[in-house]
Amino acid sequence: MPEQHDPHDPVPTRAKVLVIGAGPAGLAAAAALKALEVPFDLVDRAKDVGGIWNLQREDSPVWPALEMVSSRESTQYEDMLQPVSFPEFLTPGQMAKYLRAYAARHDLTAHFRPGVEVRSARPFEDGVWQVELSTGEIQVYGAVVSAHGIAERPHRPAWASEVGHGTTVIHSSQWNGADGLEGRRVLVVGSGQSAADIAVDAARRALEVQWSVRTGHWVVPRRIAGTPGDVLAAREPAVLGRLNGRIAEAVVSRAAGDPASVGLPAPTAPLLEDSVIVSDDVLDRVREGRITPVGAVTGIEDGRPVVAGLGPVAADLIILATGYETGAGHLPEGVVPRTANGDLDLFLGAFPRGRDDLVVLGQQRVTGGVLPVLVEQADVAAYLLRARFDGAAGSTGIEQFRRLRAGSDSAVPTAPAPGGEGLRGRLGSLLGGGARRPAAVEGTGERLVPFTDREQLLARLRTVRSLLS
Repeated sequence: MPEQHDPHDPVPTRAKVLVIGAGPAGLAAAAALKALEVPFDLVDRAKDVGGIWNLQREDSPVWPALEMVSSRESTQYEDMLQPVSFPEFLTPGQMAKYLRAYAARHDLTAHFRPGVEVRSARPFEDGVWQVELSTGEIQVYGAVVSAHGIAERPHRPAWASEVGHGTTVIHSSQWNGADGLEGRRVLVVGSGQSAADIAVDAARRALEVQWSVRTGHWVVPRRIAGTPGDVLAAREPAVLGRLNGRIAEAVVSRAAGDPASVGLPAPTAPLLEDSVIVSDDVLDRVREGRITPVGAVTGIEDGRPVVAGLGPVAADLIILATGYETGAGHLPEGVVPRTANGDLDLFLGAFPRGRDDLVVLGQQRVTGGVLPVLVEQADVAAYLLRARFDGAAGSTGIEQFRRLRAGSDSAVPTAPAPGGEGLRGRLGSLLGGGARRPAAVEGTGERLVPFTDREQLLARLRTVRSLLS
């Protein structure tokens, strides 16, 4: 099997982990591996770290004017606080700057190869991965962490290909802002966070914005009584959760209003079980008539989308905020089995069943911030991979992990595990930082990538981490 080796690097790639993707998930994985002294390389097709928050990427689904849905306090790694000079809710550019600073803090850039895409990563046997890079190199790695995130495979409904040539159709991942929409009619299709954000942004300039909503969700403001909602939920759980779901719904309804009262579909789930939309503006824009809610698109007639209750509608631009499909183009189909409903079969959202040499990060969505989940998954992955490279793959902890992985996620205890801080939290005093593990930024898109109960997943990950650490 051909393999090239950098003569300046004393560690051959066979003894390394390849981390694919340098966004929040890839940086969490790289920092965890470095903390345990597991050799690794970090690659990304972009020329800088940051993932979707790198606005120089043509495939980034965020845009400069996007308003983040989590506060500064809940958008940080446990071992590096956001700068106090940043506003309460960061801009995408500030988030990108923070991620670059995090990579520099841990000296991850020394392991980073920018502008390198993984064309394919194929396993030949346990612990042997042949990786073809866009540079033409073929390397052999001992393990792979695929941290490509959820935005690699935009989902387009079948009817989108039948729209007439007079209408432009883009996916939400291609949205760059409202400039140039003056005098144009816009149809936003989707029920989730990205659809709401884009509808609000488009309404600043467009002549008309129609929002095709299939499923109703609660709309939660960024601040409640002047305090960021995610901070309030963490500090005052009796107000927003543990006491009574009806109290939480009453608080949010008073602060933001009832979505059904402005013509949006009524929420289909209780607030505490819903994948909520965080927005200060969308209900106001609907009340003002700048955004018009309409029914679901059911098909195409004469090149126009047919909207339930309206029939064919005219639009100059259709934006498909219809989410992303699971999987990765660089992994052969079948390497990660799928469940009966087509989702990737990943133990605790990251670990393919039966494989110790592959981790897939960022293939689930949670309400309330995904960064803590990514960090916990990265910690578990680092312990698992260190055991492989140290020859301790038969240890008691690893065997317990494998037994749990072979069963249902629900069998993993959710009781708080001893030692709540992760790898970098415990090292915080040495690094000059240290912060409690917060909630963080959600990505954008709808829900083909499955939603997971965040608190249960975090509790199970911490239970498993306690076995390995």
